[in-house]
Amino acid sequence: MLRLISIILLFQTAQIANAQEYPARAVTLVVPYPLSGPTDIRGASRMTKTYKLMAATAPPAISDTLSRIVQQAIRYESRYPVLLERQPGGATTRGAQYVARSPADGHTLLLASNETMVLTPNYATDVGYDPVRSFELAAPLVDMPFVLMTSAGLPFKTLERLIAYIKVRPGDVNYGSSGDGSTGHLAGELLRRAAGLDMVHVSYNGGLAALNGLATGQISVMYAALPLALPYLKNEYLRALAVASPHRAQLLPDLPTLAESGIHDADVTAWYGVFAPNGGSPGIIRWLSDHIGDALNEAATRNAVIGLGLEPVRSPLSEFASRIYAEGERWGPVLKAARIPGRNAS
Repeated sequence: MLRLISIILLFQTAQIANAQEYPARAVTLVVPYPLSGPTDIRGASRMTKTYKLMAATAPPAISDTLSRIVQQAIRYESRYPVLLERQPGGATTRGAQYVARSPADGHTLLLASNETMVLTPNYATDVGYDPVRSFELAAPLVDMPFVLMTSAGLPFKTLERLIAYIKVRPGDVNYGSSGDGSTGHLAGELLRRAAGLDMVHVSYNGGLAALNGLATGQISVMYAALPLALPYLKNEYLRALAVASPHRAQLLPDLPTLAESGIHDADVTAWYGVFAPNGGSPGIIRWLSDHIGDALNEAATRNAVIGLGLEPVRSPLSEFASRIYAEGERWGPVLKAARIPGRNAS
């Protein structure tokens, strides 16, 4: 028994020592993102006047903003730099593959969203990593609400009337998203199932291109991430009907939720977090969780994040990790049912 206690104490001491020595060199934060550009349906170039105006006022990429916060949080008490490495392609899977194959020493991290950890692994094939076995959550960051939007040219202003409009036009109404297997695609599938609708999904090359399609009447409905939608909520071409979160958005207190509008079990919220390769030191994970959490809790940072349409996560590390696993179990069947045959992540 004494020998066992000694081994445990030695192990705990080693973990504390590892955390105290961390970082021991430069840390790389990999920021994956999908390839996208000024195109819309299936890559067909349609640079409309509306698109050009919207592109000029588009907010900065959320991944850029969050990666800077994480960079400063790690760098604050370290003499080593934190390098941001943007890796495009593969619907964010290439960056995730790179981190999954890196040493589990906490010096290569991944900024990932629910699309990388839940949606794409269930929607596409051969992503090259297992979100549960390949990674360990190091720090939850933010939730990102989605807003159900329609073209202002349609003759209604409530979700109830939208549902009635679609039901008498089976197969004639298009809903758009930023891409196959994206959060907006999932949200549209949930709405279609929950309300018993017959809609056609149109995949765009990015959220801004989808909003342009909505504004110009190419599609009738879409779910837009709140940070993307915010600058255009008073646009004469667009109209917001509901928020897809379980509760109303802080910046849109007058906009009802789906449940308040009569649609249940169709909520979906995107999120971001920092992940490390699985098998690393628990002490380093605690170090990252504490330092990144402290940075997000600073009043100036919290206010800036909320102002972008994001909601800082308050749940403990273990609770958020359980949420990720539960989302995989919940959305997996829906995503696999919506999967395009032969679709892979490349």
